Amino acid sequence: MSLFAEQLKQTFRRNQFPLGARQVEQLTRYRAELRRWNAAMNLTAITEDEEILEKHFLDSLRVLNHITLNADDAVIDIGTGAGFPGIVLKIYVPDIRLTLVEASQKKVSFLKFLIAQLRLDGTLVLASRAEDCARQPAHTGAYDWVVTRYVASLTESAAYCVPLLKPNGKWVAYKSGEDTHAEIRDSQKRLNALGGAVEAVFSGQDTNASSLRSYIVVSRLSAA
Repeated sequence: MSLFAEQLKQTFRRNQFPLGARQVEQLTRYRAELRRWNAAMNLTAITEDEEILEKHFLDSLRVLNHITLNADDAVIDIGTGAGFPGIVLKIYVPDIRLTLVEASQKKVSFLKFLIAQLRLDGTLVLASRAEDCARQPAHTGAYDWVVTRYVASLTESAAYCVPLLKPNGKWVAYKSGEDTHAEIRDSQKRLNALGGAVEAVFSGQDTNASSLRSYIVVSRLSAA
């Protein structure tokens, strides 16, 4: 087992995310391909092994301390970039049906290559803007979960995240920093118009206690 693979296994175990042998292999390959492709194109500014572990892999998974993804759940990751959090969630919960939405063709090429290399069955990549995806009948009202891990506000994202959800589906917005109250307050009118509402807010420190990660959970209450 490589040094990175051993570090990966121990770090995940310490954070209550035990990994099987295939998951260790997949995440180790993910790290290698991320670094290899990043040398030729700008996939991520985070390239050191410890940062990849903490700021990409673990950060993608810690949401599972607060929500449960079930087998056969349809999950869509909007603006996935280099595959975070969607691919990491898929590796850890392999029976979800995952759709990745990314507008950058270079990143789409990486994602398609990676999915084939990791043999992630039940994973689709859409080379699309989120706004266009949300207008396509095949995707409207089709998902149990929407996940977003970018910086756009709830108000800005609501118009193309809420319509993707099934009734009673949930959108989880990953947020950095301590103050989510103003953002939630500002989004209420837009969410209400779309038939959505903030259901919960979860927060947690990372293992180095250097930053706060919050998750805003929005439920779709109707097909408005």
